Amino acid sequence: MAETSSNAAQRDATLSRVAHWADTIIVAASVVVVITALTAMFVSLMAEVVVRYLTNQGMGWPTEMPNILFPWLVMGGIVLAAQRGQHIAVTALQAVLGRTGNKLLLVLHSLLIAFTFFYLAWVGLDVVEITGSEVYPVTGLSAKWAYLAMIVGFIGLGLTALTTLACLIQADDPLAVRAHHIEEDV
Repeated sequence: MAETSSNAAQRDATLSRVAHWADTIIVAASVVVVITALTAMFVSLMAEVVVRYLTNQGMGWPTEMPNILFPWLVMGGIVLAAQRGQHIAVTALQAVLGRTGNKLLLVLHSLLIAFTFFYLAWVGLDVVEITGSEVYPVTGLSAKWAYLAMIVGFIGLGLTALTTLACLIQADDPLAVRAHHIEEDV
């Protein structure tokens, strides 16, 4: 019986390490996306201002950058907020349910979120296909690059829901899962 308990503890530790590893990658990728989008938008718009000031002519392409990069910035921020547990939550019901009820509620919530966002990512592939024919006139870039941000963000949110689920399954206090998970990273 001790071996069975040992195997379960080892399996839980492995699941926890995999979830932590996945969360670390998701956070790192989101941070890179957010910083890259902000930097590229700032540099391109600043270059447009400088060129316009010096030559009284614009370059054109910098004005298209926010259309392409802003969705990446927003979705990266949304995924980071979900990773840190800083999304909008309704807590009135949680105060009434107790630990077991909250654990069940949050497990079902994570499953629903994972299903919903993976489904939206799947459906979003059709949107990317449709928008592939739209092209920004100056850069020649397809509008699908902006819409692809939603699919990548939805996948990030679905994966975050799955790593939250993995942590919830093992948690003693389900309400502290994301707060505790982030404190380990700091």
